Amino acid sequence: MRGKRRWQARKRQARRPPAHHTSKKEPDHDGTPALQDPPIEEALCEFRFEPGQEWDLTIPGRLYTELRAAYPGKPRQQMFTGVALDTGQGAPPRLTFQHGLARVQLVTEEGTRIVGVGPDVLSVHMLRPYQDAANPEKSGWEEFRSRIDEALAAYWRIGEPLGVQRVSIRYINKIVVRAETVEPRRYILCAPGDIKGLPDRLSSFVGRVEYTYDDGVPLVVTHAAADAPEGHVAFLLDIDVIWHGEEAIDRDAAVAKAEDLHEREGAVFEILITDETRRLFDAD
Repeated sequence: MRGKRRWQARKRQARRPPAHHTSKKEPDHDGTPALQDPPIEEALCEFRFEPGQEWDLTIPGRLYTELRAAYPGKPRQQMFTGVALDTGQGAPPRLTFQHGLARVQLVTEEGTRIVGVGPDVLSVHMLRPYQDAANPEKSGWEEFRSRIDEALAAYWRIGEPLGVQRVSIRYINKIVVRAETVEPRRYILCAPGDIKGLPDRLSSFVGRVEYTYDDGVPLVVTHAAADAPEGHVAFLLDIDVIWHGEEAIDRDAAVAKAEDLHEREGAVFEILITDETRRLFDAD
C-alpha cells in the first residue's frame, strides 16, 4: 500500500518462533490485564554498590556457595579486554592493553535464570520463558522479585557493601508478527512513522530516546527491527529505568527502588504498545 512505510520480512530458512508460555489471568500488579504470552526475551535488575571492603576474587565463589541450591549450573566467566592511553611523565604516550575478569555468572541448569557478580555490581536475569506455563502463580514478577531479594541478601552478607548507589530495571521485549510486511507503528508507537517523499518499504531501523521523570529518574527506550523466522517480522522494544543517588541506600530501600522501577517499566510498556500488539499475546 502506497503512503504507508512497511517493514519487510527477511527471507531465510524457516525456524520455529520462540516457545509460547502462559500466565495467570488476573490483572498484573499495575491493574492492566496480564498477557498470556508476554514477549519478554530478558528481564534484568542491576545493583551498583558503594564498596565497604576491597573487592577480591573469592567473592564470586562464596556467593556461589550461598546460592548453589538455586543456581546449580556450572558458573561462567565473562572477561574484558580494553585499551588505555598511558601518558606517564618522562615517556612518550603509548597504548596499554588490559585484560581481566568482568563478571562471574551463576546459572540454573536450564540457563534461563542468572545471577551476575563483578566488582561492586550484582545483576539478576530472567530469560525466556519469563513465566512458567507449569507454574504460572510463582513465576513472572513474583519469581523475579524473589530472586532479586535472595541474591541481594546473599551479596550483602558476603560483599559487605556500605550501600547501593544505582538500581536499574530493564526489560527487552521481542514482538513477532506473522506477516510479510507490516507498518511498525501498528505495534509499537515509538517506531518510525511515514515521511513524505521517502520509499514506502522500511528495510531496517533502530532508535534510542532518553527521558527523565520529574524526580530525576532516567528512562531509556530503544526500539529496532529484529531477526525473525521466514514469513514473520519482528521488533525489539527495550525499556530501561534507572535510579542513581548521591548517597547510598540500604538493602531494603534498594529492593523498594527496584519495585518502583518495575512499575514504571510496566506503565511505559503499556503506553508504547497498541491494542493490536496485545492481541498478539492473547491478552484477556
